[in-house]
This record gives sequence, structure tokens and C-alpha cells, in this order.
Amino acid sequence: MRLWKKLTICLVLCSIALIPARVFAQKTEWELGVGISVFHIPFYPGSSQEDSYVIPYPYLLYRSEKLEIDNGIDATLFRSDRIRFNLSADLGVPVNSSDSDARAGMPDLDLVVQIGPSLEYTIAGGRFEPSHTRFELPVRAAIATDLGTADSVGWIIEPRFSYETRRPYKTGFAHSISAGLRFSTEELHGYYYNVEPAYVTMDRPVYDAQGGYGGFFADYIANWRSEDFIFWTFLRYQNLDGAAFADSPLVERKDYIVLGGGITWVFARNL
Repeated sequence: MRLWKKLTICLVLCSIALIPARVFAQKTEWELGVGISVFHIPFYPGSSQEDSYVIPYPYLLYRSEKLEIDNGIDATLFRSDRIRFNLSADLGVPVNSSDSDARAGMPDLDLVVQIGPSLEYTIAGGRFEPSHTRFELPVRAAIATDLGTADSVGWIIEPRFSYETRRPYKTGFAHSISAGLRFSTEELHGYYYNVEPAYVTMDRPVYDAQGGYGGFFADYIANWRSEDFIFWTFLRYQNLDGAAFADSPLVERKDYIVLGGGITWVFARNL
């Protein structure tokens, strides 16, 4: 768990570092807090085994005319009436192969950090209107790390459509729905799904993954906010039918559900 905490703090600090000094002279809104989340997810996409993760995290919200940071990993680099460029980030959990039946005897999987730019195009509504429908195109570099060393393991692109509602007041209920497709490079698919000759068994033949389509996903996020607390839940469905690596012996199932939830305590704000 300490690895997750350190990584989340690093992402927040990287986002803050993007803020030019002149931004702080503008009218701004900011909040600080801390939270804790619980996720129940497969070891990796396609694994039949799952685990639960308890992840503490810092909370940062910053809004100004020129820049917006939300949850520490969403920094607006450019914004017009219809188009925004953001920073996008995601994580792949580390896997000890001795805990995985499919990967027994193979090298462990490190924590995989994904970070890169994301293009958003507003189709209807807007971020400060009651609802917002948009097309998003995040492109992220994937880096495998044990927080001692780091190696590039390819790229990922996730075109998606998203719809979200906005609270009519400072407190209340809001939710978002998104669905899209995942495409990754051969290097990233290979990191998870290749089987080298040294690790072949009776049930695990040699496999060399190709790049390309990586599956369909749909997410639902709901949250309710009081004055100082935000309660949220997360649900993801992912389907790997037709994925470029679907016939890897390490893929034990083609669809699965990820569940998560958490609570954030906001302890400081300027408004």
C-alpha cells in the first residue's frame, strides 16, 4: 500500500508543477483533502483470479480561468468552448506471479503507471452546465516500475464517449457514464501476455502478443457530497473478445467486472 500512496502523491506533485506562477494571481477555487478507497479487481485483464486493494490518496481540486486540476491527475493544458487538452493517468496493479495460477514460475508484473495527454471534445452541454456529453481521446505512455527502477512498456489509446451530470448545488448527487475501446502497442500487450520459451509448460505454450485492439469497457461512477465528505462508487465492465491477445494462454476469461468505492474528507478550501 505504501507504493500506491507514494505514486499518488507523485502524480499530484507533477500536476501542481504544471501551474505557471501567474495562474495563482487569478481568481481561483481550491480544496485539499485525503481519502481512502477499496477496489476489487483481477490480477490483470483476463486473469481468473482477483484481489482487493485498499488505497489511501491525497485529494486536490484547483480551478482557475487558465487551469484546472481535479483529483491530482487531471490538469487542463488548453481549453476552448468545445476543446480541452488534459493530462490523463491510470494504473495497472503489480502481480506476484507466485500468487497467480496462470503465471506461476514467470516473472512478476510491476506496477504499471500510464500517463499522457487527453483530448476532450464537447458534444452537448458543458462542464459547468447540468450535464456534459463529450468525446475523449487519451493517449498514455505505460511505465513499469517497482519505484526503484522504471522501464517503458509501450503506449495505450482509449477513445471513449462520456456523459456526466453536475450537482445543482455544492452538495448533492452526481454521476458519470463512459464507454470506449482500448488499443495498445505490441510491447504493452507483450508485457502482460507473452510466454517466452523458458516459461512453457504443458498448459502454457509459447505466445507472442501482437499490438492493436485491447477490448471494450464501460464505466459508471456515482458520488454524493456533503459539506466536507465525498462518498463515491465505481463500476467497470470490460470485454476482451476479439482482442489482439485474446488467445494467449494467460487469458483465462474474456469479460469481468471491477468494483470500487471510497470516501474523501475535504479539510481545507478557499470558498
